[in-house]
Amino acid sequence: MKQFRSVFSMLAGFVYPMAAFSVTGSEATLCQAFEEVYFSCEIDEKIISICALGNISPANGYVQYRYGTRDKLELQYPSKPLAPKGLLTISDISEGDAQYTHVKFRQNGFNYVVYQGIPSGIYVKRNGRTIFNRVCGNGEYQALNQRVYRGMQTVPPEDGVDQ
Repeated sequence: MKQFRSVFSMLAGFVYPMAAFSVTGSEATLCQAFEEVYFSCEIDEKIISICALGNISPANGYVQYRYGTRDKLELQYPSKPLAPKGLLTISDISEGDAQYTHVKFRQNGFNYVVYQGIPSGIYVKRNGRTIFNRVCGNGEYQALNQRVYRGMQTVPPEDGVDQ
């Protein structure tokens, strides 16, 4: 856990004021009001969100992964709004009766995988070894927005990354 926090601190992105993020009812997201929420959930005292705008294909609009609190964004990938092609991908994973969807990216030797299923959450791997794995708290944005399939490149599961 300590190593994971230092990874996020080392990879820190932007700091946004609290007012820049949306709150739907009691649910917080790190997406801004004008962005589409592809996924969002609370993990421990933090929020993970996948936010998009104008993402009608892998080469259009942008998709960003965000991690932190409404007071301080600790990681944003990519750091600038860019089309997801070649940056973020999606895979469907089936193992027995379990079915998951993974949204994933690689940065500085770490593989980040946001997984949606029962349960949903995030894990981080380095050199094929899981160094962080947390399950989401309850919330309405845990189900991956189905528009993610039109806007992100679908790739087959990758050994050593997709559990």
